[in-house]
Amino acid sequence: MSKQYYNNMWQETINDIQDLIQVENFQNEPDFLKKPSQDLFQHYAQNYIRYIGIYKKLEDCYDQMVHPQKKLNLKELLELAIIRMIENKKLVIQFNVHSNSYQSDMVNLDELITDLKLTPDYLEVPIPRYFKKETDKERLDERNFIIDKTLQDMDLGQPEETVIEEQYFLDTKLENIIEIIQRNERGRAGIQRVLQFKQLRKERLRKENKTKRLAEGEEITDEQENEKALLIIQKCFKGYKGREQVYFMREEEMKFLGIQRDSEDPKQANSQFMKAQEQRQKMTLIQQQHMKDYEAKKIELKQLVQETEGPEIKEKKIKERIDWIDMYLDKTEGKKLPAKAIDFYDDKKRYPPTQEELDALKGGKKGAKKENKPEKKGKKGKKDKKEEKKDTIDLTTVIKINERVEEYLTTWGSTDDSTNFQQTFVTDVAKGLVRQSVDTQMNSLVDELIEIELDNRHLFLLKKPRKKPPKPKKIKPPKPKNFKVPGAGGVKGRDVFDLLSELLEYGIVKKLMPANLSDLKGGQNVLGATQEQQFATTPDPSYPQLRSALAEFVGMQLGSPILKEKLDKMSYFLFFGPSGSGKTLAIRALATECNAMLLDITPSSPEVQQKFSDKSSIGKTFYTVFYVAKVLHPTIIFMDNIEQVFGSAKKKKGVPAAPWAKLKKPLQDFKKAKFIEPTTRVVFIGCTNQPELMIMKDTKNFFEKKFFFPMLNYDTRLTLLNFFIEEKGIKLEPNFPLSTLAHLTEGYTAGSFKNIIDKIITTERIKKISDKPITIDEFVARLSRQPYVKSQADYDKLRTFFDEVTGTKERREKSKAVAVDPKKGGKKK
Repeated sequence: MSKQYYNNMWQETINDIQDLIQVENFQNEPDFLKKPSQDLFQHYAQNYIRYIGIYKKLEDCYDQMVHPQKKLNLKELLELAIIRMIENKKLVIQFNVHSNSYQSDMVNLDELITDLKLTPDYLEVPIPRYFKKETDKERLDERNFIIDKTLQDMDLGQPEETVIEEQYFLDTKLENIIEIIQRNERGRAGIQRVLQFKQLRKERLRKENKTKRLAEGEEITDEQENEKALLIIQKCFKGYKGREQVYFMREEEMKFLGIQRDSEDPKQANSQFMKAQEQRQKMTLIQQQHMKDYEAKKIELKQLVQETEGPEIKEKKIKERIDWIDMYLDKTEGKKLPAKAIDFYDDKKRYPPTQEELDALKGGKKGAKKENKPEKKGKKGKKDKKEEKKDTIDLTTVIKINERVEEYLTTWGSTDDSTNFQQTFVTDVAKGLVRQSVDTQMNSLVDELIEIELDNRHLFLLKKPRKKPPKPKKIKPPKPKNFKVPGAGGVKGRDVFDLLSELLEYGIVKKLMPANLSDLKGGQNVLGATQEQQFATTPDPSYPQLRSALAEFVGMQLGSPILKEKLDKMSYFLFFGPSGSGKTLAIRALATECNAMLLDITPSSPEVQQKFSDKSSIGKTFYTVFYVAKVLHPTIIFMDNIEQVFGSAKKKKGVPAAPWAKLKKPLQDFKKAKFIEPTTRVVFIGCTNQPELMIMKDTKNFFEKKFFFPMLNYDTRLTLLNFFIEEKGIKLEPNFPLSTLAHLTEGYTAGSFKNIIDKIITTERIKKISDKPITIDEFVARLSRQPYVKSQADYDKLRTFFDEVTGTKERREKSKAVAVDPKKGGKKK
């Protein structure tokens, strides 16, 4: 840990923010939004990229610093930076209208990244690390302890990863089995005959060569033959040893230059990974201890300030307000006193109005009444005129960021903490914060005394009691539509932990294997912008794009209550893609990194089926799940095979009826009733590998964001094969055709890769690798037993669904229609 390093990084980030605020202020120009959409797209894309860099630096500083006061200031700035980063991302999406991916959430910025001389991984947006270890830690530790203890008492054991079963496509008829055996036996016998003929031909050629040499008069003895054979063996062996020596020399040179590191098992106790984890745990304990010491010191300082400076502050405030009352009396010639003590804080009411202001006020009453009349409305309560579009961008977050920067410069810009080696709190800064709280507390006490003073002066000077000002009329908000949610009566009055135990008993609360978003391996698509121009539909998103979108739109709101309140407050998401493409892994990663509880209500699972037997049990189960999720948030409500719910209830041509369509109406009722409140960190995620079976209208209306998990491209397959093999702790031969294997595995998913490698590289196989290296034939044999994802025609249906369900197709066609005929929005006649 180097405090100076992160202090310098913080200072550099502040400088970057100040430069970016100057760029943000250009949006105050009146005609800024009238610029071409391409210019606005470039402007906000550059801002978005710069905010990503700022966010990463601030997150690193916050994670590594142990100074309690700096961490509190950093957290406020970090959350504001996240909010503004996502606001810029939305503006980038809004102005992304120059390609066929019209306003798509998966924006390709590869050309801009190249212009800025940055690498593609610069666009990666990770989930903040403090979500898991700081946000509501005590409450969530209690919840997780109850879940772990209950699962242990129920003897459910530790969670296990899902394994894809190998498929054997064999017919069980006796005739077909005999035919398969015969075919294989004939093939085996044919191979043996070929090998035998090959050996005989080699012997014949050797004898012919020997006879020819003898005919030429050359003397051939057994010793000469042995020497020649030995010479050939020596050449081969020396060539092998020379290549091996060059290989190891190259490896050593790469390590010396720092390009490559020694491969090690991260699970070993002395590995660099384990040492880093131990250091992180120690640092976390130091951070927690410093924060506790700081909170205790604040309480002590507050008592000290109240005892020593409190009376002086109180006297000063009373004198200021008495002088204010005397000044008010002088200006009104002793005829009037301030109405309320709190008018002292209001600049408009602090001084008595002049005669000109009173005359203007009397003359303007009639006009004000007319202006305050409600506007006439047309039919069905609609306004006659359309509301004008906003022509400015909301810069509230930028203003708050600027305030935090000024606070940093004021507090820490001139503070020298070079002698604070332990990075504990600074007493002078803490005293300043405590004085502010004491000052606010004294204001309320002084205001009570001034109210009494005003009452006494009214009686003594004006000879009449003071009239209490009328209470302002409360504007009644419009009554929300009263949507009833099913099942509320069945669980009314029950304790939430009692309901949690019931969900644990029925297997709805799941504890999955921990994961991270970085486990969704995949390479960047550096040709994304080119494909947007050439493809008729939206190109497949890359996995780095998918990881960033999951972090920004799901993870940020699930992990922080402040971010959930300030951002879009979305709660319903759809994950769709081929089987094994990473949908469940993404849910595991979100649950791990956001410390979220997982409630699995997949209707096809045997544990849950019995809870959806009739209408009353469906309502009770849904209410229990949503209520427990809301109280013990953050929570992910997960439903797999969502096409069985949002599909058609009746059988159609080529489309089977959805077996669980009766669950759709209760789910829609919970969304209409807004049961998941804007500040509640709860998300509902539906998963499917057959989205084409879902009703498009209901899907678009229910799910607020849709994420497509595509098939793996060549780069991603190569990355995954390397990762899974290295995870086993082995190293392939330099000449192993890994690129050929990546080409052969087109159409298979990451789950299939992991299953293949787990089956091939077993503990026993690892022991024999030095004698018998792994060959590509072993992978080919296992590939034949893995389920192939989809045909190209079926996968094209997924792409079409992605283009349509996200609204990109509709927006693109509407834009083209407006370009043809701006008035009618249709084609020219």
